[in-house]
Amino acid sequence: MTASLLEHFFGSPSLVVATFLVLNALWAWWGLARGTVTLSSVLLDRSWDSLDVESFKVRATLKTAVAWILCYLPASFVTQLWAGSQFSPGQGGGLSELLRWSGLFGCLTVVGCLYIVPSSGPVHGDQHWAPLIGLFGGYLLGLIWAVIAFTEKGGPGPGDWWVCPAMSCIGVVGAGVRMRSKVISSRT
Repeated sequence: MTASLLEHFFGSPSLVVATFLVLNALWAWWGLARGTVTLSSVLLDRSWDSLDVESFKVRATLKTAVAWILCYLPASFVTQLWAGSQFSPGQGGGLSELLRWSGLFGCLTVVGCLYIVPSSGPVHGDQHWAPLIGLFGGYLLGLIWAVIAFTEKGGPGPGDWWVCPAMSCIGVVGAGVRMRSKVISSRT
């Protein structure tokens, strides 16, 4: 009785499932489009930016650059020592590759931080440490990912040392986007 009543109102089950899937896909695409437009407007809004030496943007970028050097220079040497140890003998691309990836993603991170981080910190929430938390959080996630991936494939190969610097870059830029969107939403 209930099945025939539902079929009468909603149609055959395959039509209901197909309709649900189509509507769900359309809703997902609508959400993606809306999110893309919002993110684009947040990233392109430069109405409150200033490159004043005392601005939050410049101070956060300088802190991030110094923290990057203090983190990745020793990490590259330690990783090279580990890569030549009994746990990972002779694997990876050497110290030059480690430093090249760290330098490349370090430059991208500093430029991204200078471009994305707002000139003044958000009124509510973290006002000073978000980019650094993104840097070290990204390093931790990249380290976990690298250990798992390298263990599964028998060690790192040449070209594999980009993982931690890339994750730190994503962490810093993501923290900057979040801060920028908070600042812009609090002002509008």
